[in-house]
Amino acid sequence: MNPDIELFKELLEFSNANQEAIETKFKRNMEFTEFHENCYETMFNEQRHTSAPLAPKVLKEKVEGLTEAYKKNGNFFIAKRNESIKGLDIQKGQWYEKALQMFLATKGIKVTKKGFPYPDFEVSIDDKVVGYYELKYIKSPFLTANTKIKETYPYQSTRYDYEASLTLDTGQKMEKQRDKSEELITQGFSVYYVWWFDCFHIKGIFAMSAPAVFDYYDHLTGNLLVRKSREGDKDVHQEKGKIYPPLLEMDTFTELIDTFEEHA
Repeated sequence: MNPDIELFKELLEFSNANQEAIETKFKRNMEFTEFHENCYETMFNEQRHTSAPLAPKVLKEKVEGLTEAYKKNGNFFIAKRNESIKGLDIQKGQWYEKALQMFLATKGIKVTKKGFPYPDFEVSIDDKVVGYYELKYIKSPFLTANTKIKETYPYQSTRYDYEASLTLDTGQKMEKQRDKSEELITQGFSVYYVWWFDCFHIKGIFAMSAPAVFDYYDHLTGNLLVRKSREGDKDVHQEKGKIYPPLLEMDTFTELIDTFEEHA
């Protein structure tokens, strides 16, 4: 039994059972079925650190129900999202931030919100600060990644939606946070970018250390995508440059927790 899957299931069960305490505005009924488990194992776990990610058409032959999942969800996620209001997206993201924060508390890990330019969250175990992380909630797969992402580092081959959807905004915020993160790292703290991936195929908590993210970014000639303006942009300042760190190079949920505990 995969401990990462079991830990993520535990997170979902906790979140579903504590929705009122997390936030009353947004109701969630999160699930992780046998199909999602097969996607996690085949699309992520079996391909970790590969030099050439498998194309979805190959994976559809390996995972029962994946073809149907792409057909059912493809048109919805490939449509333009220019009507999206960023403020609402932020509120939804905060729901997942609090859910993870409360769940980690049950594991003896205290998470405290920090202010810019620090990473969003400070992690403490037994009153000792052991690290920091930023959390991004991602539901939408980048279904056109195979045609839109031209710089495919760290691969020589094409990138695909299931491994190239965990986005990061670039720009001045990232630059200033990088300075602070590198300062924290020299002081002995672990700093991570963390994603709660809630796609129709792969679901889980994934993490990449800040040094690995910066190394990935430094290998690129610039942003992989500059998103077009949308309605919400006039209401809330948004960074539009984006990069897509590779999922298959990321740490798992248990590995992230293990790293923090090793520094306790």
